[in-house]
Amino acid sequence: MTFTAVFLVHLILLVWQNEPAEHPDGKIHLQNPSFEDMPRPSACPTGWVSFTPGCTPDIMPGAWGVQVQPKDGLSFVSLVVREDGTREDISQRLPETLKAGICYTMVIYLAHSQQYVGYNLPARLRLWGGSGREKHQMLATSVLIDHPDWKEYKFQFVPNHEMRYITLEAFYAPGSLRHYRGNILIDHCSPIERCDRA
Repeated sequence: MTFTAVFLVHLILLVWQNEPAEHPDGKIHLQNPSFEDMPRPSACPTGWVSFTPGCTPDIMPGAWGVQVQPKDGLSFVSLVVREDGTREDISQRLPETLKAGICYTMVIYLAHSQQYVGYNLPARLRLWGGSGREKHQMLATSVLIDHPDWKEYKFQFVPNHEMRYITLEAFYAPGSLRHYRGNILIDHCSPIERCDRA
């Protein structure tokens, strides 16, 4: 089988396996948590969407000369920040509601591409929640992601009201006094689960 045929079979199985469903483990499973789709520029992976005008995430590897290998599966997503203050994001409607006042946790793998057609500076990830398509509450933020290898980041957050949407957004370095061109690579999101309590 050709690479394209193998990729399409893998993608069909992955999307089928990642259809939102009720899970007895109590975890909230994202649809397509490793952003599997045919690599191409200016596209959202299956199961994800952007509600931000002018937002053009890229499904990697391969676009814009980025050759980083995925952490999981055959593809991942990249988001950029721009010198005009705009930045890219991707969202999805969760299969279950995040409850107000409950502590949740999830793990996301992050990296940075040192070459990205001029969008070469490091960025960080901001995690948003909302009851609809809007970004209502910033739930968590990462440190500046400046490493080319994949590293695991654990996020912990408490929604201030019930939320059904989650958004991953690229953002500038902490304390940056100017907007700039940068990128962040995202792959292999864990299910969202309640925090362990001592």
